Amino acid sequence: MEIYFEEKIGNPDLFTGRYQEMISLLKWVDMSKKRLARSTAILSRRKTGKIALMNRLFNIIFHQNDSVVPFYYEIREFDQWILNFSEDFFFNFIWQYIAFKSRKTEFLKTIIEDYDTLIDVAKKENLDFLIEHIEIIKKLISNKKDYALWNEVREGVCTS
Repeated sequence: MEIYFEEKIGNPDLFTGRYQEMISLLKWVDMSKKRLARSTAILSRRKTGKIALMNRLFNIIFHQNDSVVPFYYEIREFDQWILNFSEDFFFNFIWQYIAFKSRKTEFLKTIIEDYDTLIDVAKKENLDFLIEHIEIIKKLISNKKDYALWNEVREGVCTS
């Protein structure tokens, strides 16, 4: 399997065990294609492989290039204002989405937090339908509309 999103475990060959969990998650992904899956959570003690599992799941789904768009976001452990969190979440999501749709993994490597660059890339990759959404997010950020921003980021749908 090709590694698209760098796995925090280091060498991908070090991923061992957790095969039952991975099978369960892949079944969950298949159910989500039919809109039959419910939200799920992974709870476990620290250092038990949750991040490794999610990184591997991302890579498998990205590789399948099917109707499910993978997204990985790690919430940082410090106080955050919803405005900053929403903007960071948005940039991570939109760059991963563009990488998936364009099949260009370089968009996974560096998250550029610049709206004009994002719009230029969306145009270049023929993802023009994203531009209006990007401009709405940019306007909400500049007007410091924190809760409206979070709702737009959370509810905004990327479909092609």
